[in-house]
Amino acid sequence: MIGKLIIIQATKMPFILKNKETEQYRLFGSLPILCRNIGFDKKQEKNLLYNFSQKKESKFENNEFLIVKVVLERGGSN
Repeated sequence: MIGKLIIIQATKMPFILKNKETEQYRLFGSLPILCRNIGFDKKQEKNLLYNFSQKKESKFENNEFLIVKVVLERGGSN
């Protein structure tokens, strides 16, 4: 289960995919990989890219999927 999601607008961010039918979550490092994995064609991929980059949307939802652009927090060495 995913707790809080921090959402920001940036061009190269990871995406969380929720499959509404199976209620499963997956994490993708790029939009093209996500789109290929769920069977989106190039036109659908371009529409998603437009929504996330130009329109500054942080999520996309249809009857099958919820896609959320998120921040990846990384640890560092002290």
